[in-house]
Amino acid sequence: MKLSKRLQAIYDMVPQGIAADVGSDHGKLIISLFEGGVISKGFAIENKKGPYQRLVKEIENHHLLDDVIPMLSDGITDLPPEVDTVIIAGMGGMNIIKILKAHPSKIKNVQTIIVDAHNAIPEMRKAICKMGFIIAEEDIVNEDDIYYEIVKFIRGEEAYLDEPDFEFGPKLRSEKSALFKAKYMSRIKEIDNLLSKNTLPTNRIVELNDEKKRIEKVL
Repeated sequence: MKLSKRLQAIYDMVPQGIAADVGSDHGKLIISLFEGGVISKGFAIENKKGPYQRLVKEIENHHLLDDVIPMLSDGITDLPPEVDTVIIAGMGGMNIIKILKAHPSKIKNVQTIIVDAHNAIPEMRKAICKMGFIIAEEDIVNEDDIYYEIVKFIRGEEAYLDEPDFEFGPKLRSEKSALFKAKYMSRIKEIDNLLSKNTLPTNRIVELNDEKKRIEKVL
């Protein structure tokens, strides 16, 4: 099954074991993980009937209903205890935090959390680290002119991270890949364009100038 760049980046971070994909959509990722021998069992979770029915059909088409279990459930509310990896992709960062914080007992056996947040990424990094995880791996991909940051957390002792680590990612800002630089050079251009219009309130101008300085420092 052909995966998008974003889903392939997530796939490459998943360890051997049993995984749950929260917000599984059509199930491409979790099906690929099983068929590729990465996981021995998978759970595909959707919270709306329409997407859930499409998900079930896709899993049926691959004859995997005994190995990739579709679940109509909200977040990790019914997360099976044997799951050791949780994947949450394609959601806002605050929503991801809400899902994980809603049922802390459900992730007590989870060793790996892999997330692809569409926004509030610094807040998401900070919140998951406070849950007893450390950032083990990060990747950045560009797909359809959108930059996605994928973060892999593993269970571990809290490491010291400063605010630039949470904002830009400790691994990403250390590696400074071409895509990382391109993302933030693009953001600087956006900021300059906003500032040139002279229509912003003073507090917003200050915020944007501060953000630009932080980006220039990390680049």
